[in-house]
Amino acid sequence: MSEAAQPEMMGIDPEKYETIDLPFFMEHFDDFLPDTVYDIHLHLNLEEHCAPMSEETKLKNWPSAVPRHFPAEHMMDVQHKLFPGRKTGTLAFTSPFPGNNLLALNRYLGEMAAKYDEIDALYVVSPYQSPDILESIIREGGFLGLKPYMGMASHIADINDVRIDDYLPPVQRELADDMGLIVMLHIPGLERLRDPNTIADLKRIRRDYPNIKLVIAHLGRAYTITFGRPGLEALADVEGIYYDFSANMNAEVIELALRLVGPEHLCYGSDNPIFLMRGMRETDGDRYINFTSEPYPWNTNRKPPEVEANYTLYIYEELLAFKQAAQRVGLGADDVARVMYGNAHELIRSVKL
Repeated sequence: MSEAAQPEMMGIDPEKYETIDLPFFMEHFDDFLPDTVYDIHLHLNLEEHCAPMSEETKLKNWPSAVPRHFPAEHMMDVQHKLFPGRKTGTLAFTSPFPGNNLLALNRYLGEMAAKYDEIDALYVVSPYQSPDILESIIREGGFLGLKPYMGMASHIADINDVRIDDYLPPVQRELADDMGLIVMLHIPGLERLRDPNTIADLKRIRRDYPNIKLVIAHLGRAYTITFGRPGLEALADVEGIYYDFSANMNAEVIELALRLVGPEHLCYGSDNPIFLMRGMRETDGDRYINFTSEPYPWNTNRKPPEVEANYTLYIYEELLAFKQAAQRVGLGADDVARVMYGNAHELIRSVKL
């Protein structure tokens, strides 16, 4: 295949990296971040196994506008650029969309985890897979756990009606509990983490399946404090739940999580390649508004050109929100290291296949 025919993929513009991103990193993070960083939430993909996204989907679902091709070698190069002078590790899984060739993508993930020490893998699971077959796949592929996703529950007509039981059924929870697996859970529904049904479901899962290493992705999709406060307060006394703050640029929500669940239950995640976008985010009540300088179909909220010219990466804006939250609660270097590496490392090491 010629160079011109290579799939499009998210990367870091070399010129902007030198003039914007690296100076931003040195100013805000070089003295703040530990020597090792572990990303607990990242998507590895090969475009050849991904279903095409329609323009309508890209318009309505902003992450869908990002090129999905994100192979392992490119990903590791990006991680090293994002965190200069640091050792990096990644817990990866593929994009959990029903139209993708998940058989091929999961196989690729397992192969990359076996090949590279700095990659670990979760298995993107269909709710219709039997536990016997699933156990064999997990053991043979070296997967450390499951990545279920609400969009995989095709028997529910409206995705907003999906409950956790629909895409992570009891038989799969029993398997994850028996094997002591990590489960990376994307919270369903329009009400996100504050949904009383979801709160009740999470409490029940923790009670009935205590050996599952449960990680709530994106702080429960609580990108505004209006979603974050009710959910985090309701779950604050539930032991054994971890949260990653991937794709969350809200310092107020991250601060609340640090206060309520503690740094020992919070993990760094990027949601890359999505968070290699450039821009910023603002909130208005329940609504969050993404800004970028890139020509994505959804990009109708614009800042002045002189502002857009200096946008850094979304992932750095996320890390800046974490730093601001950490400073507000007086987080020390040891606890920063727990969030950025230690908690994930303990979770990874706790899985014995």
